[in-house]
Amino acid sequence: MIPLRDNQEIKGHVWGTLALIVINFGLFLAGDIPHLNIWQVLVLMLGIWLFCAYAERRLGTLPFLAIYLALAVSTGFLVGAVDSHSGTFAVSIFLPVLTLGTIHLAIAPSSKIVTLVPIPFAMAFYEIPTVAMLIIWAAAEVLITGLTQVGT
Repeated sequence: MIPLRDNQEIKGHVWGTLALIVINFGLFLAGDIPHLNIWQVLVLMLGIWLFCAYAERRLGTLPFLAIYLALAVSTGFLVGAVDSHSGTFAVSIFLPVLTLGTIHLAIAPSSKIVTLVPIPFAMAFYEIPTVAMLIIWAAAEVLITGLTQVGT
C-alpha cells in the first residue's frame, strides 16, 4: 500500500509543506534530530505530505506555517515534560503532523487518500478514508518508535 495524495480537488502551491519535508530531512541528515531513525523520518515525511498539503491549501502558506511552528514549539515543551531523557524541550515532529491531520479531517471529513496497492500483475488505485489513513499512519509511527526504544 503506497499512499500518494488526498482526493480533494483544491488547487494551489504547497511550498510550506515541501519546505517542511526538506528542512526536517535536512535536520535528520545533519544529525540535529538524534532520536529519530530513517524509518521514523520517512513515515513522518509521508504524514507531512499526506495531511499537511491539504491543510496548507485551505489555510494559506503563512497561516499554515505559523500553526505548524506553534504546534511544534508547544508540543516540544509537552514532550520535554513527559520524557525525562529529553530535558525541558524536545523537538516534536509527530504531534504537529498528527494535529494537522486532525485539522485536515475537521475541514474535509469525507476526504480520502489515493493509494496505490501493488498487487503483482494487478496494480490498482484505491481511495482510503483519510481517518483510516491517519490511524494507520499514527500506528506505524508509534510502532516504529516503540521498536526503536526497545533497541536502546
